[in-house]
Parts: sequence; C-alpha cells; structure tokens
Amino acid sequence: MTRLLDRYVFQELLYPFLVGVGLFTFFLTIDRIYSLTDLVVTKGVPFHLVLQLLVYMLPSFLAHTLPMALLVAVLLAAGRLASDLEVVALKASGVSPLRLFVPFLVAAMAVTTLTAVLTLALNPASNRAFQRQLFKILQSRASTGIKERVFNTAFGQFVIYVEEVSASQVGLRGLLVADERDPKLSRIVTARQGRLFTDEENQRITLRLIDGAIHESDTDTSSRYRYTTFGLYDMNLSVETPFKSAPRLDKPEKNLPLFELLRTARYLDREGQITTPYFLEFHKRFAFPVAALIFVMVGFPLGIRAHRGGWGVALVGSLGILVGYYLTLNSLEGVALSRRLAPAVAVWTPTVVFGLVGLGLLRFSTTDLPPAWVNAVLRFRDRLAARAPARGRPISRRRPPRLRGPRDSSHLLDRYLVRQFLMYVGFGVSVGAALFVVVDLFQTLDRYLRVKPPLLYILEHFVYRLPAGLYEGFPVIVLVSTIFLFLALSRQHELTALKAAGVSLYRVSLPILLLAFAVSLASVAFQETVLPVLNAKGEEVDRIKIRGELPRHLQRRTQIWYRSSDSRFFRLELVDPVGQQMDGVTVLEIDRNYRLLNRLDAGRAHWTANGWEFERGFFREFGSDTSVEAVPFTLSSLELPESLEDFTRTQQPPETMSFRELRAYLIKLQESGHQVGKYLVQLYSKLSFPLIHVIMVLVAIPFALQWPRGGRVIGIALAIAISMGYWLVSSLALSFAKADLLPPLLAAWTPNIVFAGLGVSLFLRART
Repeated sequence: MTRLLDRYVFQELLYPFLVGVGLFTFFLTIDRIYSLTDLVVTKGVPFHLVLQLLVYMLPSFLAHTLPMALLVAVLLAAGRLASDLEVVALKASGVSPLRLFVPFLVAAMAVTTLTAVLTLALNPASNRAFQRQLFKILQSRASTGIKERVFNTAFGQFVIYVEEVSASQVGLRGLLVADERDPKLSRIVTARQGRLFTDEENQRITLRLIDGAIHESDTDTSSRYRYTTFGLYDMNLSVETPFKSAPRLDKPEKNLPLFELLRTARYLDREGQITTPYFLEFHKRFAFPVAALIFVMVGFPLGIRAHRGGWGVALVGSLGILVGYYLTLNSLEGVALSRRLAPAVAVWTPTVVFGLVGLGLLRFSTTDLPPAWVNAVLRFRDRLAARAPARGRPISRRRPPRLRGPRDSSHLLDRYLVRQFLMYVGFGVSVGAALFVVVDLFQTLDRYLRVKPPLLYILEHFVYRLPAGLYEGFPVIVLVSTIFLFLALSRQHELTALKAAGVSLYRVSLPILLLAFAVSLASVAFQETVLPVLNAKGEEVDRIKIRGELPRHLQRRTQIWYRSSDSRFFRLELVDPVGQQMDGVTVLEIDRNYRLLNRLDAGRAHWTANGWEFERGFFREFGSDTSVEAVPFTLSSLELPESLEDFTRTQQPPETMSFRELRAYLIKLQESGHQVGKYLVQLYSKLSFPLIHVIMVLVAIPFALQWPRGGRVIGIALAIAISMGYWLVSSLALSFAKADLLPPLLAAWTPNIVFAGLGVSLFLRART
C-alpha cells in the first residue's frame, strides 16, 4: 500500500517537475538563442564550439531552476491531491499527511543531491571550461567581426570603420581606426588597405594596415600635432565577449573549486585583504542545494491546503516563496558585503527561517483546526450567504426556452467554444504574468538590492513592463489555450460528438481562428499606439527613477562616431543636449583612398539658430608631401548640414517607436554609417509579428489532435516544443539576415512562412 502510494506521488511529481525545469530553463536561456545562432551563422564559428558553450552554460542555470521546478511540482501535485479529495480519502484510510509527505521528502533529497553536485563540482568546472571555450570562439569570431560601413566597437578601445570587406573576410579596403585607450591623446589612423590575422599560438589578433598615415594630437587641441605616413603598420586588437551575461572574470571565486576557494579565502584573510565574497560563495554552494528541501517543506503543507490546485496556483505560490527567499538572501548578502554581518549568518539565515516556517506548516497540516475555529468559519459563511441577494428570476416568472433552428445551434456552439477559449486565455494571462514577475525579479533583484529604489518605482516598473511582456508572450498564451481547448474537446469526446452530428473540424475551428485574427488586428493597434508609450515609460522608470540617469534625449553621451557623408566623419567626446553643445569635436574630411584632406579640432561647439559656433581649436590641411598647414581660431562659425538632433537620435531604442517612426529613424541611421540590418528585421517584424496568433492556432489544433487523451502537462510540453522551434527559426533567420544571406524582409517573415506552411499542411491532413 505504502509503496504504491509512493510510486503514485512520484509519478505526479515527475511530469510537472520536468516541464518546470524545461520551462524555467527555456525562459532563462531564450535571450542566448540569438547570440548562439548569430555566432554560427554570422560569425562563422563552428557549430560544435557553440554547442559546447551552451552545455557549459547550463549547469549554472540548472542550479537555480531545479529547486524552482521542484517547488512548482510540489504545489501542483499536492494541490491536485487536495482538490480531488485524495488527501481526505487517505486520512480516512489511516494515512496521515506526514506519511504522505515522505515521497515528497525523498524527491527533495534527490533534487538536493543533484543540485549539490552542480554547485560543488560541476559549476566551477563548467565556468572554467566556459572561459576557455569563449576564448576559442572569440579567436574564430575575430576574422569575421568587422562589417562594412559600420563603426565596429567589438575590439576593446579601438573603433574601426571599413569601407569594403573582401569575400574571404581577410582583405580590407578604406580603413579608419581610432585608438581610444588614452583619453588625453587623439590617435587616428587611416589606410588604403588592411589585413586581419589571428595568431592562435600567442593568443593575439593583429590588424595590418597598408599605405596609410597616423595622426596624433592632444585632446586639449594644443598646437602639438604629429603626422606620420607608413607603408605597413600592425596593430594588436582585443575582442569583447558576445554574451552580455557571460561569467565575468572580476568574480574569480565562482571559478574556483571548493577546497581551493576555501584555501584562497583563508590566505587572503591572513594577508589582510577582503575575503567576504569568497566566504559568501563558499556558503552559497551548500545553501542553494538545501533550498530545494526547504521549498518542499514550505510548499507541501500549502499545497494540500489549496483545494483548487493548478498551474496558476502553483506558479503564484512559487512566486511568493521564491521572491521571499531570494529577496531575504540578497538583502543579507548586501549587508555582509558591507562587513556588518558574518557571511555564514547572511547566507544561512533565510534557510533557517524558511525551514522553521516549513516545520510549523508541516505541524499545522498534521492536525485539524480546533472545533471553535471551524464553527466560527461556518457561521461567517452563513452570514454572507444570508446577506447575498437571490440570483435569477422566480421560477414562476421564468419563460420556457424556445427551440430555434440549426443557426441558433451553431451560434450556441460558437459561444461555448469562445467562452472556453477565453477562459483558457485568462488562465494563461494570469500564469504568464506570474511567470514574468518571477523571471524578471530573478534577473533584476541584485540591481534593486544594490540601488535600493523605493517600492513605488518597482511597482511602476511592473505596471509598464508587464503589459509589454504579456504582449510578447501572448502568442504562446494563444498556443497553450488552443492546445488545452482541443485536448479537452478530444478527451471528453465532445469533438467526436460534434463530428457525429455533422459538424466538421473546420467548422469547430472557425470561431477560434476568427478570434485569433481579431487578436492579430488588436495587436497591430496595440503595438502602434500603446506599446511604444509603455516601453518608453518603462525605460524612463528603469533609467531615470531606478538607476538615477538623465532622460535619453537629455543624457550626456560620450565618445560618439558619426558619418554624415561619404567623405566626412565626426568624432565627439561629449554631447550635452541640455546645454545645446558638444565638447571635444573632431571633423575629418577624406578622399577616396582614405587619405586625410583636412581636419577640424575644437574644444567646444555650440548649436545656435544660425548654425554651429566652434571655440578654441585648429583647422589643419594636409598636403600630398606630408606637409601640415594649421590655422588656430578662438571663435569660428561654420555651416554644416548636421544639427544637434542628428547626434542625439542615433541611440533611440527601436521598441519605443511605431512602424513609421522606426522607418524614418533607420533611414537616418543608415546615412550616419551605423549598421541597420538587425533593425530592418525589427521594422518588418512589426508587420509579421501580429499575424503569429493565427499561425499558432493553425499549428496548435493538429498537434493537439495527435494526443487525444493528453493532459495539461502534455499540452504545456507541446507548447514549449513549438515555441522553442519558432524562436529557433526566428533566431536563425535573423542571423542569416545579419550575414547578408537572407533579405531582412524575408527574414522577418520566415518564421511565419515556415510555421504557417506546417500548420496548414497538418490542418488539412487532420481527420475532419
């Protein structure tokens, strides 16, 4: 009996746990999918190297997603046992909730052991392997890291502009290189040709310039100037990581094995250096595995008390527990880093507190409520029922229903299907909102604890970011809702009854398709009117209120390169939109062979109604015999076609603009020498994305009919598989567009074309 019960509980836990691991890991790695495909397609990195990089990244994610998925599975399984009255039946059979907790405890111990293996052994090794693999990828990426007519900034403090790149990605023509390493020295190199070499043995990347000149001057625009020509000149470059969230080298404690970590911490302690990060890392490697056990101790008694279990209850309950645990942990960790609390106390306090809460809840779940409490609750319920107005008309006044023709029957069917579909959509919106909050807090909690913004600002962040996040995830909600609807119709044999009554699958699907088409139309209106405002407001809250920065249009920007025409380049040290001025201005005029013709250096430039006024600088002209003619000036006016707005608009986020605004913005970007291939795909995606709701319905219906007896776990698994396939195709198409192997317009529509073809073919082949 007990063994049968244990196997039954394990089966109830297994599928939600696997789906939870896949779901949380998918949402944490979805932003890496584009980077990985971009490395393979655009950068020419071998696929096996990128696949190994992904494998090395997974352990750090799984160390967090395994306990989170177990918590969701426990809440879901325990809630279902309570909602089906199986807990009551087990109590009547003599099986106490404490005995029922045993298989949950065994599952928690298994996940704790697996997480401990990750945190204590695999994670440090995978972090070190990740760094080595990343260096190999950076080497192979360097040969294709330079793009034509774009200011390439992926080489550390070097800005490289290339007019033309050969098909072999080795030969370069028309180069302008700015060395930004020394802020007191302006060093600009121009060359007619160039070559790029990679030295794997010495781990060095070399840019060889041919037939050019070096221009050096002080940034204070003094009269000292150095002009040197050369026939051959080599520059050593560094390459930045393609992953913004890659493990950083400034936290070496994450890469150290356990015992070496402890030895290093003790050595630094003897030397009188800071050791808090090392001891925090040491204790967290033990605390994170124990968190899985604590989550089960808290989640199980809450789950068996929830008489209406489900994914929504499980995710919302998980949200509260996870946010409470990690918020407490990160808050105390910040106190420990300021040396006001011992690292062990900071790391283990949340575990002890939540463990005591879990023990109390377990004790409470094994005993029934006192009779006085039960009677008070029943009396309160009776009072509410007595005060509630009677619903509906009296029976004597009700009119008998009138039977109408077949048209009313079809309308009744449509209303039933639409009502069921909207019920699933509402359920999906609530689950999606909870999931968005969990993932967003997981990614930004450290920043909130570091900046310590008021709670009102964090709430404003979610007010603006949550609708935008739900808009991006609404196709997945439509997909899951459609799968759930047709799985329910098949499992309850309603679809079979409708077919027997002469209602085909096409007729059943018609109201859902029309509703999805209406959602697509509403999405177009939403993204053109409401979404840009929400994104702009959300960015304003994040940048201005939380981070304390100036608004983007008033923000002082530094080290800006701008190309206004085929022969004119601007280099600006600082742009101040509030003061209507620019500091450290350099204007370069070049010929077709990228030989510098003249150069204007000014300490400051003011934008006035009559044009530009330059202060304290030099105007230099370069002769063919390396002669330099310099003309100093204190105040000079110059007519240029560029205005101050041209230099401040080049960093506007595309998601804060509508289709028409983004199109005009990209035209200006392209004229100024910036890469617009990725933004062109975003432009055309504003037309293709809304139609995805209809396509998801077309894909979901035939897939749901393949598993007529499947449950919601099968439905979620199908939705994850289809979503991963769609985002993978989308990332590949975007990478092909960046590599100029696919036009941006076709790249934006490729996922829709592929999945529409798949959905239509499967839909037409389904039995009607």
